[in-house]
Amino acid sequence: MSKFISNSFNELFCESISYLQSRGNRVKSRGSEQLEQIFYSCTLTDPRNLDITVPARKFNSNYSVTEWLWYLSKDRNVHNISKFAKIWDMIKDENNEVESNYGTYIFSSSFGNQWEWVKNELASDRDSRRATIAINQPHHKSGNSKDFPCTQYMHFLIRDNRLHLGVCMRSNDAVFGFCNDVFTFCMFQQLMVNELNDIGLNVKLGKYHQTAGSFHVYEHHYTMMNNISSQYDTRQNSMGKKFSLKGNVTYQYMKENGLIIPNQDMEKSQIKELVEMCKDKIYVK
Repeated sequence: MSKFISNSFNELFCESISYLQSRGNRVKSRGSEQLEQIFYSCTLTDPRNLDITVPARKFNSNYSVTEWLWYLSKDRNVHNISKFAKIWDMIKDENNEVESNYGTYIFSSSFGNQWEWVKNELASDRDSRRATIAINQPHHKSGNSKDFPCTQYMHFLIRDNRLHLGVCMRSNDAVFGFCNDVFTFCMFQQLMVNELNDIGLNVKLGKYHQTAGSFHVYEHHYTMMNNISSQYDTRQNSMGKKFSLKGNVTYQYMKENGLIIPNQDMEKSQIKELVEMCKDKIYVK
């Protein structure tokens, strides 16, 4: 059962942070201390209401869009995404690549093009329980030790004519990772709704569910955690903008119209311009 349920990600985020602040257990993993809850779960009833407005978090939605567009590229090289977040340089391997470009496992033929498989499975059986996409793979256990993908799997279910998505995380950093992961997977959920409707299923957007084996705040984020909790105002929940994909936006549409960050190395300013162009074309205003 979910610990928190809300139609606002801002509320879900702030309540989750406050929960860790007051009820988290202190653990030490990989050389640092964290406040942690195990097998934490939450539900977002409106997967378009993704803005985080509490000031202390300084949420940059443009970065979240950029990261999602990078996932769509299936490019494991960090030459572009690392211009916006240093973490990617910190966990890359000797080939300048990471394991955590989720698009690699979602769309690549080398992993069976799981996106197309899920779409076909739901088209043939609307009540299927098999529409899953595996992210964390057995080979990661002996691969880049600095980048062991945090996401285990995605699970799509159509119930009551609505497409619901559940995501299982083995590990989730509540301050930064949580925000970008929820944004990313809610974009994939909306994209799958459009894909299914494009082939005639006529489904609506359902709820987003996320479970984390370890949901935690790192010690160096304790001050930010305290500030988020102290600044949280429920009136902020209705202040943020929604990120609602237009109904014609499919993965194929985005590829055909150049709405994915290309694999070649780009200047940071060029990427920013591309992201702004993409936002104009894919989101309902």
